Amino acid sequence: MQRRLAAIIAVVSLAAAACSSTASSPPSPTDAGGASSAPASSTPIANTECAGGATATITFWHTYNTDGPENAQLNGVVLPAFQRACPNITVDAVVMPYDGLHDQLVTAVAGGGLPDVMRMDIIWTPEFAKLGALTEVGTLPGFDALKDSVFPGPLATNTYQGKYFGLPLDTNTQVLVYNKAIVPNAPTTLDEVRAAAEAVKGKADTWGLALGGAGPWNVFPWFWTAGGQVTNDDYTKAIGYLDSDASVAALQWLLDMNTDGLLGPSTLGGSPDSWGGFKAGNYGMLSDGPWFFPIIAKDMGPDVVGAPMPVGPGGSISVVGGENIVIFSTSPSQDAAWAFTQFMLSDEAQQAMATVGQIPASRSAAASTAVTSVDYLAPYITQLDTAKPRTVTPAWPKVEKILTDAFDAALRGTKTASEALRDAAAQIDPLLAE
Repeated sequence: MQRRLAAIIAVVSLAAAACSSTASSPPSPTDAGGASSAPASSTPIANTECAGGATATITFWHTYNTDGPENAQLNGVVLPAFQRACPNITVDAVVMPYDGLHDQLVTAVAGGGLPDVMRMDIIWTPEFAKLGALTEVGTLPGFDALKDSVFPGPLATNTYQGKYFGLPLDTNTQVLVYNKAIVPNAPTTLDEVRAAAEAVKGKADTWGLALGGAGPWNVFPWFWTAGGQVTNDDYTKAIGYLDSDASVAALQWLLDMNTDGLLGPSTLGGSPDSWGGFKAGNYGMLSDGPWFFPIIAKDMGPDVVGAPMPVGPGGSISVVGGENIVIFSTSPSQDAAWAFTQFMLSDEAQQAMATVGQIPASRSAAASTAVTSVDYLAPYITQLDTAKPRTVTPAWPKVEKILTDAFDAALRGTKTASEALRDAAAQIDPLLAE
């Protein structure tokens, strides 16, 4: 998902910026001079080092794209605003390529060369917290106010052993996307999803619902909505949760959709793929992120609409994506790094980055004109209230593979839902204890 985002975010960013160019919205980035200013911050920096403290220079690694306006907005608007607030702190912002970055960080943890602050993929945060590389921010001044200001799903991605090692910086999720020419009305329940899919069954090369694959990112919104669980609330136990009757029934809902010819072949890597098939009219519904609209839906007309995930036994649940902002424990400028972290969660910074396509992690910024002026984002903001993180564990890459194999085996019919989830839970439990 991250690599797909890196390739297409420039288009998303430009679309969001264009849609939010109203008089009351935060400014777009300047093309050269960097003279644009962002709205006043509503989040004070609870750090005396910012107000006339010691002079400091901190390094900020990030993966904002350089092909589109994200990096320009950071350097032309956000960082100058921070320096006005904290003139004694200079931020050296360094663009890092996503590919290979994880391994580079692991090497730097062992051998040195880490930055002070980083915009980090949410699935990496628990791993680097476990390595002792991240500063625990939950005890720092001003943290509680920031904690209460952000969406709970993105916030949860920063936890490890009950402590917080970062804050959400930007976020995204998936919602139901449907083509009104095939599915006239947005299904509001899983029963209605099935009924809508049955209504198009029998039409040549047409399926009601398509997933982008059998991995957790694609399956979780449906599995969770149908009542499934992977672990307990503190991510320490899978047995009794992933293999519970409720989880088996949740996966069985998808299996029945597949067996009955209602689930598109893209779910298991078949043709057409989810995007191409939706655009060609092969698929009536799918679940996808906000990038879908400026990339695929923009040429399809007003019949393509987004809606919150339909309600099932588990509620209306989707999955969280995005990035966190973390401080490395090796930073010699902890106070300055924390001042910058707080500023990046302020309305000033969050709204400024929202104008170039970054969905804010804070509720107040998500309610700003920079976001609400982009019509297709409305269901995503609603969905963030109930969106959940993928299993927050340092072992997530291994857990992800186990889950992908389990979902794939069940959908292909080589294991029953019960067998697949029982075997997966037995493999995941020891990883959660590491």
